[in-house]
Amino acid sequence: MAQESSINRASRRTRILNNHLVQSPSDPTSCVQSNSCLSYTPPEVTESFDFETKEMRKILDIHNLEDRDWLFRVIEQGKVFNGKERGGRMFVIPDYNQTMEQQREMTMKRIEYLLERGVFDGWLMKKGVEAELKKLAFLDVIQNFDHSLAVMLGVHFFLWGGAIQFMGTKRHHDKWLRDTETFALKGCFSMTELGHGSNVRGIETVTTYDLKAGEFVINTPCESAQKYWIGGAANHATHTVVFSQLNIDGVNQGVHAFIAQIRDEDGNISPNIRIADCGHKIGLNGVDNGRIWFDNLRIPRENLLNSVADVSPDGQYLSAIKDPDQRFAAFLSPLTSGRIIIATSAVFSSKVGLATSIRYSLSRRVFSATPNGPEVLLLDYPSHQRRLLPLLAKSYAMTFGGNYLKMIYVNRTPGSAKTLHVVSSAFKAIFTWHNMRTLQECREACGGQGFKTENKIGHMKGEFDVQSTFEGDNTVLMQQVCKALLSEYVAAKKKNKPFKGLGLEHMNGPVPVIPSNLTSSILRSSQFQMNAFCLRERDLLNRFAAEVSLYQSKGESKEHAFMLSYQLAEDLGRAFADRAILQTFIDAEANVTAGSLKNVLGLLRSMYALICLEEDAAFLRYGYLSTGNAAAVRKEVTKLCGELRPHALALVSSLGIPDAFLGPIAFNWIDANSWSSVKH
Repeated sequence: MAQESSINRASRRTRILNNHLVQSPSDPTSCVQSNSCLSYTPPEVTESFDFETKEMRKILDIHNLEDRDWLFRVIEQGKVFNGKERGGRMFVIPDYNQTMEQQREMTMKRIEYLLERGVFDGWLMKKGVEAELKKLAFLDVIQNFDHSLAVMLGVHFFLWGGAIQFMGTKRHHDKWLRDTETFALKGCFSMTELGHGSNVRGIETVTTYDLKAGEFVINTPCESAQKYWIGGAANHATHTVVFSQLNIDGVNQGVHAFIAQIRDEDGNISPNIRIADCGHKIGLNGVDNGRIWFDNLRIPRENLLNSVADVSPDGQYLSAIKDPDQRFAAFLSPLTSGRIIIATSAVFSSKVGLATSIRYSLSRRVFSATPNGPEVLLLDYPSHQRRLLPLLAKSYAMTFGGNYLKMIYVNRTPGSAKTLHVVSSAFKAIFTWHNMRTLQECREACGGQGFKTENKIGHMKGEFDVQSTFEGDNTVLMQQVCKALLSEYVAAKKKNKPFKGLGLEHMNGPVPVIPSNLTSSILRSSQFQMNAFCLRERDLLNRFAAEVSLYQSKGESKEHAFMLSYQLAEDLGRAFADRAILQTFIDAEANVTAGSLKNVLGLLRSMYALICLEEDAAFLRYGYLSTGNAAAVRKEVTKLCGELRPHALALVSSLGIPDAFLGPIAFNWIDANSWSSVKH
């Protein structure tokens, strides 16, 4: 019986399997129904636009829109930008399959192409707000194509050129600026050393003054003093700004900057200079990062960049700023441009990732919500909305923050130096952290297609990862922000005067009160949102000052007390940045007249504020929100995702990024991967 039963079971299973595999005319429902092949439907066919995307773009880009569009076209038309046809469209995508050496040469060819078309005209020789804004707008466009190209231009114009402009005087301007603008020379910036990065004060390169010869002598005294990660140094740069300790008659006068030639015009390395390559990196291989050793290199006395301090022919050290700390700050204050460029480029990178992944999610379907029903668009899944739409709102918010930062920079005065330093440090950290998180989420949201280099998102993670540490490690920058806030706090309390500057004026008013029951209307109120952010910043600054003071009362030095309070410092730095960004969003929104555009901005602003409330544990850790209110915030974020979903296409279409600068999966991803595309 057992054997017969086993045979019967085997026979029954065979019949069932046969019914699945072989179509039976008598029972058509028992066989697998063949599905028609997937086809691509552009999201524009099904998605509606409730506001003018051109108007939204004006609010986002704010300046030089025509100049930006002109440069986008220049890049699209240039063969050196590696245009490729995918799915019936042209895309400009760097060829990352090239060797490191080939990528570097392509970077220089692209610079030459842009130079011939006048892109860099006036980048150093023209003065004024308009010239500065046009330069920043052009760099925004270039960032959208290739980070290596943007970094090389940033090093040449903003670091090397900026050092000459702001740390030098007329003799340096007359000799070096025009040749820099025309690339008659190629500059780099030698600050970082093997042993010292963020701690610029500790660099070990030493420069002495030879009184008899009237020359400075630059020396690398040990291996840890070699200049490291110097963009442009490995292959192309002819000159560099060298940051070095200045030793006059045995007295160390601190860090100063000098101009040194490291190659002749034919590319031969200068005497008393040694250069080595930093090698292959996880990204930015179109930048020739190098290492430099100085073997008692002699340079003219006039090559000291002397806007802050000078050395006379008879060897006297001269400076109107007697305090070494203030002098050091004055040396470095002009270099904030690097952090500004990094911060704004990080936001553009996140927008490329979001535009590509959101467009893909509006045409890619997966699974059915009902038996035998159609597959569902990715972005119609609430979980997918939760992945991408809060990040889109944050990118909008950070765009407004970046615009504010640029306006401080182009309208800078001696009195705005502190604000520029603190805000640029905070925004650089927050924006670059956001970019890396966004690219990772966008990569995952696109599945396997996000892993493909030509779709840009996955590869951009490696290209932009360095932003978290160059021009200042993000964690260190946030600590600098907290030191500045603590100084403001101590000064206000000591002088018994109200807070003024850095947006801390809210500290002068009463302590904000969070309602015990947070309704939807309260949560979406800009007043509530700002109150919550100000309450967090105010309380954390008080706690931070108290904790540092307590450690000092126990005998700890101020620096060590600060180090021990690092957890509060981390929370405070983020609180400062979030509040400052929210304020720029509210200001931008206030300039828009009532209507659908303003309504959508209100949704984005609420999403930004509430996702910050949800994600920062400080709101629960320090009791600013009850667990019930935290749950209400989470629920409201989900509602906002659903309300922003109909605007998703319009929002990414407003970012001002031409189709050719996105990944091919943003459009007809089926044709882009068809057999005909392989043969083509």
